[in-house]
Amino acid sequence: MASASHPPQARWAPAPPKTNTDQEHIMSKRWIAAGAMLASLLTAPLALAESVTVSFQGPGGHSNGNYGRTSAVHAAARAITKMAETMDAASYTVSGFGGGNSVNSIASDAVFKVDLKGDAVAGRQALTAAVAAGVQAENDFRGVKPGDLTGGVPAAISYVISP
Repeated sequence: MASASHPPQARWAPAPPKTNTDQEHIMSKRWIAAGAMLASLLTAPLALAESVTVSFQGPGGHSNGNYGRTSAVHAAARAITKMAETMDAASYTVSGFGGGNSVNSIASDAVFKVDLKGDAVAGRQALTAAVAAGVQAENDFRGVKPGDLTGGVPAAISYVISP
């Protein structure tokens, strides 16, 4: 109630309805944004150039009796480290890392997947160089040379990059 000493308080009033001109302006902005996004998608190169699997194979063994043998998991980890050191981080994605078959063994196998982005040829060359360097680092760390045998099998880690 309003009295002489207290005038009525103003109530909240909703904004006036938008006119067709306002709606057209909003729709115009949306069409411009959609057109810009479509143009960037059509003119940008494909993001994913190639997806590959990198597999490692080594002699493996029990962690007690075969201490010092090369490990396929260690070689794979060294390869990923070399990729991080030598390749642009935006040019690849590593996923699906796995290997070995028990907690107390030296892994005889390891695998991971790599999605290469951008130039497929350059990416594949950089990946191959990084993986080779990682494998060589593990073989060097364990003192293994090409042709060395351990338990009648090759002592060195080998790798395959496949689509």
